[in-house]
Amino acid sequence: MTTTKMRNTFAIAACTLLTALPISAIAQQTVNIKLAHNGNTNPDDPQNVGVDAFKEMVEERSNGSISVQIYPAGQLGDARTIVEGIQLGTIEMGDVENGPMGGFVPEAMLWDLPFIFRDIEHAHKVLDGEIGQAVQEEYLEAGIRHLAYNDGGFRYFTNDQRPIRTMDDLEGLKIRVMESEVMVDTLNAFGASAVPMSFGELYTALQQGVVDGQENPMNLIYSQRFYEVQDYLSLSGHFYYPRQYIASNEWWQSLDDEHQEIIAEAAKEASNIQRDSLADYEIEMRKVLEEHGMEINEVEKEAFIETAFEEIYPSYYETLGSGDPEKGEDIVKAVMATE
Repeated sequence: MTTTKMRNTFAIAACTLLTALPISAIAQQTVNIKLAHNGNTNPDDPQNVGVDAFKEMVEERSNGSISVQIYPAGQLGDARTIVEGIQLGTIEMGDVENGPMGGFVPEAMLWDLPFIFRDIEHAHKVLDGEIGQAVQEEYLEAGIRHLAYNDGGFRYFTNDQRPIRTMDDLEGLKIRVMESEVMVDTLNAFGASAVPMSFGELYTALQQGVVDGQENPMNLIYSQRFYEVQDYLSLSGHFYYPRQYIASNEWWQSLDDEHQEIIAEAAKEASNIQRDSLADYEIEMRKVLEEHGMEINEVEKEAFIETAFEEIYPSYYETLGSGDPEKGEDIVKAVMATE
C-alpha cells in the first residue's frame, strides 16, 4: 500500500471512530485549563491547598478528560493581568484577589469596604447568599464567569516604625495597598499615605524604605517573609480579603454541560477546603510570626469604624447601586444586617 493510501485509510478509520463516539466523549478529549494565581508556591499555603484540590477533583471526576495546569506566583502576570487574560480567553481560569476587580466589575468594590464584615462567619454568610450571588452575576458583563468565593482572610497592618494601636498612629506612614480605589481612599482617610503597588514589588519596596508598611493577611505576611523587613504587626482586621475562582465566559460557553458541572462543583468544594485550611493556618501563622520576632498588638477600632462609615461608605453608594446611591446604601445596609 502506498503512503498516500495508508494516510487515507487511517483518516477514514479515525473519522469512523469519532462518528461512533458520543458527542460528550469527543468533547472530553479537548479540555485543557490554565489556572493562574499570583500567590506563593508553598504547597501548605491555603491558596495552593485549594487549587491543588480543584485540580485533583476535576481531573478525577472527568476521568482525565479535563487537564488542569496550575501557574502560581504570577507566572502568567499579576492579578490584573490574569483577569485581562481571562477576559481575552488566553487564560481559562484564575484564583484572583478582589483588589483589582473593581476596575472590571464596579459592584465588586462592595467587598473592599472597610469593616463591612463583623467576622469570618458573617463574610461567608453574605458571600454565599443572595447578595454575593448578585455580585457574581455582574461579572458576566465583563466577560467573566464567577464560580466561587474563597478566603484571603482579614488584613492587618505591618510597618517598621511603630505599633499601630489607634488611628493616630497611622499618621504620616506610607502604606502599600492593592490597586483598589476603595482601599486607597480608606487608607488616606485613616491618616496614612496610601501607595498602590503590585504585590510582586512589595518586598523590595519595604526593604528599600519606599514604603513604611503594608497590609495583608497573616499567611501572606509569613509566606512573603515580610517579618524580615517589618517589626510590628497590628491586628486591625480593617479589610476582609476575598478571592474568587473565575473563568473566561467565552471559554466556559464552549464547554459541554457535563464539563461545566464538574468544574463549577469542584470550584465550590475547593473554596470550602481553602476556607477550612486558612482558618487553621492563620492560628499557626500568628505563633510563627511572633517566633520570627514580630511585635503583635491589638488595635482600638472605634475611630477606624466611625471614619469608614462616615467618609468611605457614602462615596461608593452610587457605584455599588449601579448609578443609584439609594440602592447602593440599601445593599450596604443589607450586608451589615445579615445575621
